[in-house]
Amino acid sequence: MRKIFILFFVVLLTIPLSSQVIYNNRIDSIVNLVSSQSLSRFNRELSGDTVVNIGGVPQILYSRFYKSPEKYKAIQYLDEKFQSFGLTPKHMQNNDTNINVYAVKLGTKFPNQKFIVCGHYDDILWPVNPGLYDTLHGADDDASGVCAVLEVARLIANMNFDYTILFVTHDCEEPPPYILGSKAFADSCYFRGDSILGVLNLDMIAYDGNNDFKSLTYYNNNNSLILSNDLKSCNLIYQIGMNIYSVQSQVGNDIESYWNRGFKGIEFDEDYYNDVNPYIHSLSDSYNKLNIPYIQKMVKISVATLLTWVMDYKIYFNHVPIPSSSDTNSKVAEVKIHFPVTIASGTNAPRLYYKVGNGNYNYTNAFYINGETYRSIIPGYPSGSKISYYLAAQDLQGNNIATLPAGGSGINPPGTTPPPTQFVYYVLSTNNYCSNIVKPINDLAWTEDTIHISQQGIVRDVQVTLNINHSNDGDLLIRLNTPNNGTTLSQYNGQGGQNYTNTVFDDSATISIKQGTPPFTGTYKPEGTLSTFNNQQMSGDWILRIFDINNGNQGNLLNWCIKFTYESQIGIKKISTEIPYKFKLYQNYPNPFNPSTIIRFQIKELRFVTLKIYDILGKEIAVLVNEVKQAGNYIVDFNASSLPSGIYFYKITSSDFSCVNKMMLLK
Repeated sequence: MRKIFILFFVVLLTIPLSSQVIYNNRIDSIVNLVSSQSLSRFNRELSGDTVVNIGGVPQILYSRFYKSPEKYKAIQYLDEKFQSFGLTPKHMQNNDTNINVYAVKLGTKFPNQKFIVCGHYDDILWPVNPGLYDTLHGADDDASGVCAVLEVARLIANMNFDYTILFVTHDCEEPPPYILGSKAFADSCYFRGDSILGVLNLDMIAYDGNNDFKSLTYYNNNNSLILSNDLKSCNLIYQIGMNIYSVQSQVGNDIESYWNRGFKGIEFDEDYYNDVNPYIHSLSDSYNKLNIPYIQKMVKISVATLLTWVMDYKIYFNHVPIPSSSDTNSKVAEVKIHFPVTIASGTNAPRLYYKVGNGNYNYTNAFYINGETYRSIIPGYPSGSKISYYLAAQDLQGNNIATLPAGGSGINPPGTTPPPTQFVYYVLSTNNYCSNIVKPINDLAWTEDTIHISQQGIVRDVQVTLNINHSNDGDLLIRLNTPNNGTTLSQYNGQGGQNYTNTVFDDSATISIKQGTPPFTGTYKPEGTLSTFNNQQMSGDWILRIFDINNGNQGNLLNWCIKFTYESQIGIKKISTEIPYKFKLYQNYPNPFNPSTIIRFQIKELRFVTLKIYDILGKEIAVLVNEVKQAGNYIVDFNASSLPSGIYFYKITSSDFSCVNKMMLLK
């Protein structure tokens, strides 16, 4: 592990959910075979804490520094361990001081599709390099990761799996320019065209200074989110009991070598955020500083995750959520469901549950089944309806249940208890608002007209229609504004021509207003984009602004209309399922605001959450959230168009967290 870390928590706006881990008693039994005695022995031997037989000779392995001659004893030690498990060790020699040691467990069904479990065996002092014959333990960094690789190999080397497993110990992770061993290994996989389905890298997993036995940090990238979800699911399903935090480093670790070649992978380590090992890269990184029960739990979650991958013990859902639209007809929901065991049929066949607004759930079975593909129908509903739905399936024996989104339960039939979050679509409403007040357009001045919208809703599309009499359209700049946003409809187009007559501005038009000729009649794409107003609150003031840039040409704004397609209901929106490391209530934005603002919060565990608005006297004004929420990041739109200017407070409360922030409404 590199000496300097720059850590930040990652907020992901989109997390694809396509698979769910399910319990397997074989995996559970192997997890429970992880031995603290075995791990302790491996670490003492690798870190020079005890005598070990290498080549039949009792000796102390006092260093794994990449230039030290002792490193070759470490290589022989790894060779002999793999051999003792029934595996054939192999070497990848990249140069005289960079030698990777690995072993292969060939898959029986898909031998060319591979998973890798790895760690680096070299160690180092920092900032001064050790001498070639100096003692250097490196018990945590990274004898601990190599111990995990060895323990996994010990447990499963004699078992057969569909996919190939590579047990890899990298060299030269530590010395500049860093991660050379893993880079060579990942490069060789890439240039051979290997199908690497997943990489699990283990680096520093044995220090637990606060003795909480439960904190784990992991690294992933956007390409590897499904794998990190598997890690978190295995932690829950096999009751390992770790608190898992997402961390990303701007300094290279071995997992980055695989990411750089496009392979999916995760690395997990001990708790860098709260409990950093102060002894790394020093002579004090020794066996007596380690917590063996803690490394045992870390290896248990490693075994559970890797076996879930190689046994393919996951349920896969492939479903494109139904989008919101103005269509009031029935909708067809298609999903592909893959179980590792037989899916139930008949009364326990997969179901689609749906409800309108806050009503009760109804369900429907598929009207079409072809292999793993199921199609179900949700009835049509009128404009303004909010439809929530989820999918559920179970296996034939009733041992496994899965829902999409995840988190539901209920067996025989499946999914009778809904998940905490559901898919939601709206049957969008459409309203047209007009102003027929004639206003003169004067030279070198702004003309403004306001349409006030009291209807609340989230904008999904905007069209503007206007009628202007003017003797030179080329003099006019025309804009649409709200208090917090704006766009240009037309800017000095149609020089010498006259009038805008029933001119419609629509982002979906094929002809730009810049390509039109006056009198502008028909539908045009605006010079700016009306989509800038999408996802904002519809209620409030919408202002048409016209500027005449030259003298000598007069005109009038005759009338104008604004047409909204919108979601008629406002609700909380989940922007990330990434598990935050703590509860937090953010400052609203914008602040001060008029009339709408966004409130963002994050929760680290499943909790009943309330979010309420109070005035300066402490009177409750509004309840924005009052329900159970999964861990994740959320935003809530708050519209205060009916409230007077002033100071307000918003308060979030859960069972073990409460926070209050202040905001200001200025009208």
